[in-house]
Order: sequence, then structure tokens, then C-alpha cells
Amino acid sequence: MICKPANNPTTPNEVWLLLDSFTFGGIETHVIELARGIADFNVPVKVVLLSQFSTPSAIVAKLEQASIAFHYLADLTRPKNLASQPNVTKAPSNHSIAQQCWQLRRAIKKHQPMAIHAHGYKASIISKLAVKTVPGLTQQITTYHAGEVPSGKVRLYDALDRYSSPLSKHSLCVSPQIQARLPVKSHCLNNFVGMQSAIKSQGKQLAFVGRLSHEKGPDSFLDLAMLHPEHSFYVYGDGPMQEELAQRALHNVHLLGFSNDMHQCWQNIGLLIITSRFEGLPMTALEAMSRGIPVLALNVGALEKLIDQASNGWVVDDITALSQCLQQWFEMTTPEKEHMANNAINTIEQHYSTQAVVPKILSLYQS
Repeated sequence: MICKPANNPTTPNEVWLLLDSFTFGGIETHVIELARGIADFNVPVKVVLLSQFSTPSAIVAKLEQASIAFHYLADLTRPKNLASQPNVTKAPSNHSIAQQCWQLRRAIKKHQPMAIHAHGYKASIISKLAVKTVPGLTQQITTYHAGEVPSGKVRLYDALDRYSSPLSKHSLCVSPQIQARLPVKSHCLNNFVGMQSAIKSQGKQLAFVGRLSHEKGPDSFLDLAMLHPEHSFYVYGDGPMQEELAQRALHNVHLLGFSNDMHQCWQNIGLLIITSRFEGLPMTALEAMSRGIPVLALNVGALEKLIDQASNGWVVDDITALSQCLQQWFEMTTPEKEHMANNAINTIEQHYSTQAVVPKILSLYQS
């Protein structure tokens, strides 16, 4: 089944997952997992995209592949006979925050969803303003994902998002560090992944998976590779540091670029290495561990909560310690690695799976 932009009006008690998205990253992965999880509990859900670009957002193909209903915000305010015509060419809709807030207010009045759950600062700010200015029972919830303190213009939006958190019915955070930056009481909930499609990996690669940007620390991953020239290291992802990394031209580092099908790539990976400077609780770590791939990581965000030292991975403070733990991995026997892989899977099943976390989120929608 291929899921086209949803044609039907909002059904009773529907949840909208709201975000502004062009590239594909951790927030997009989280939203897809959340939509799947909500649907698993028979609650109506759709993803609402704030903007429609001339080039489709990367998440669109993923939503279609997963048969998840989605709408562009502008379509939710169009007359039904126009919004439901799939062959009508619609102009890109990338409006200002004020315009999108006005559109969302109209959409709430028209469809009256049970809850709007925002992800990312723009969706969060717009939905808080819209819900507060529309009488009704729609709840507004924001999940705060970003562990880094942004710079430039985004720093202002980040501050506005955090200090407007009292407008939300509930504020959710994916790590204690993010929670500490909010001025209101909030809920620290684990990120999560579905286990249904997670096939145990038999791969051997030492891999970095993520955006090639400063906060993710791909340069530190290359520094680690330099300490082990006899082993090959693999980088999955693209981003602003791609050219810089390519110029270093390490003989044992393979830059594989962005993949539209990480399900296949995970089957090649034996150990995920996270060298981030800032994190919340990275979805890549959960995706890896759900497939029996242990994680070796720098101690950022909530990773120390996820990783049980030398049981399902390692969490350390610097590159030297990363190198030492990596050497332990090289020296482990196959049964020892298999035991660590099983521990990783058990950790996700018990604490970071859809079945473990989504009921808590649903209870907040209804409270």
C-alpha cells in the first residue's frame, strides 16, 4: 500500500504530529516511530508538515513507505473538494511563522484534533500560539530533542521555544540535560523504536551513522580511525563537514554518504561509534541496539542512561578512552560479542521500545 497525502477529514480523537522538515534526521526518525506506535494502539494519527517545498521533503518518501497518513498544513485549510484532488498541482507552501500560525488556527477550528504534538522549535512555537488562541479541547504537547545550544538566529528561536514552554499542556524531553534547560516542570521520556522490523545484524563494520556536522563529531570519528590504521571504519551520512572529512583522505575510512535504506546498511554494522559533542538520546543508538549492535559512545546526553558499561556497549569521556574500549572489542571472542549483542536487544525491548514508551505518551494526550 502506498500512502498518499491523506484525503479524509480528521477523525475523532486524532493526534497530529507536527514538524517542519526538509532533510532527514533524528527528529524525523522519531516522528515516524511515534506515528507507527500510536497507530499500533488504534489511535488515529497523521503527520502534519508545516511547509511544502518544490523538492519534496526527505520524510515524505519514508511516510509513504511506512503507509503513514500525512498532510501539508496548507491542505488542511483548503476546501474539501480541492484538498482531496491528488492530481491538482499545488504551489510550494513555505510561509512565515505568522502565516503558518494563522493556517494552523484555521485547521484546528475546522478539524478539532485531540492533540497536536510538535517536534522542532518552529512547529513548537507555532502550535503553542495557535492552540492557545483557539477555544476548544485540543491539547498542545512539545518534545524537545536538541541537546546542543544553537548559535545565530536559531539560538533566538530556541530560547523562544523553551521560555514559551508554559503554554504547552505537557513538555517532553529526551534527556535530563535537555530537561534542565526548561523553565517548567516537564517529563523526561525515553526515545523509542519499534522492534517489529529490527533484524539482528551479523555485520562487522565499525560505523558512524548520522549527519556530518560539528555537533555530531564526525571529525572525532576520523581521529579514532587514525589510532587504529589496521582496521577499516565506515561513515554513513552527509552534511556540511563532508568535504572537510573527504580532504583528510584517511586510507582506512570509507565515506559512504546518505542512504535511503538504512535497514540494509544496519546489516553490515557490528559496532556503532558515537562521537557527538551534543546529543539528547540519539535514535541511531536505539536503532543499532534493537538490531543487536552494541554502542561505543562519548558521554553526552542520555547515553550513560542507555548504555550499561561493558554489558551492551561503552560510554566514555574522551577519544583515548574510546580507543581503549575499541581495543577491548577487537580482543573479545565471538561468544562474548554475541552476549553483548543480546544485552543490547534486551535493553531496547524492556525500556526503549514502542510497547514500553508509547502508552505513557498516549496517557499525556488524554490527561
